[in-house]
Amino acid sequence: MAIDVKRLVRRHGALVSAVTAASVAGFILVQRLVSSLVGWLSVMPLNAGQQGELYDVSPIPWIVWPAVVLALAFGVGFFVSLWLVAPIAEELRIGHVISRAVLATGIASTVVFVVFAIYGVVNAFQPSGGSLAGYQFPWPAFSGDAAVFALGQALQQALQTLIGMLPLGVLAGVLLWLWRKDHPPKHPLSGYIDEI
Repeated sequence: MAIDVKRLVRRHGALVSAVTAASVAGFILVQRLVSSLVGWLSVMPLNAGQQGELYDVSPIPWIVWPAVVLALAFGVGFFVSLWLVAPIAEELRIGHVISRAVLATGIASTVVFVVFAIYGVVNAFQPSGGSLAGYQFPWPAFSGDAAVFALGQALQQALQTLIGMLPLGVLAGVLLWLWRKDHPPKHPLSGYIDEI
């Protein structure tokens, strides 16, 4: 186990892969925030009260946090793929570059599914009252329907992310390849896909 960790830490190409993944994650974050904010502003007048004052509806819980979680999960998956699984090296041909970028986008979308699925299943545990001491000590009760619904929502989110971010992932992979052609690494890059 120690040998594998030492080998993992010694792998080259982490910095450039991290910058690429952070750029993609930043783009996703800005895109989701702007899109959600425009949607929130368009329905805000519908939340007006009887006398025309607005209800106190904060967009932070349902706009900012999902966008941050999505961008972070996608960025981590994209980074791990570009660094460990299938790095994009300067000697690859364009077909291999595109296929590795598609693989990186798929792995990142899978990480998005896992993160949203775990969040949804954890939220399926809802506190329910108990007769002990007049319902003062609630304990969690699992809702199977809520968990199945959450898994469906996580799958939908992951598929939408895969389809929506595929062009961005391929563009990032091609730009990374072009950068590495101009700035070849000192050590050869290889990933798990190259060892098979």
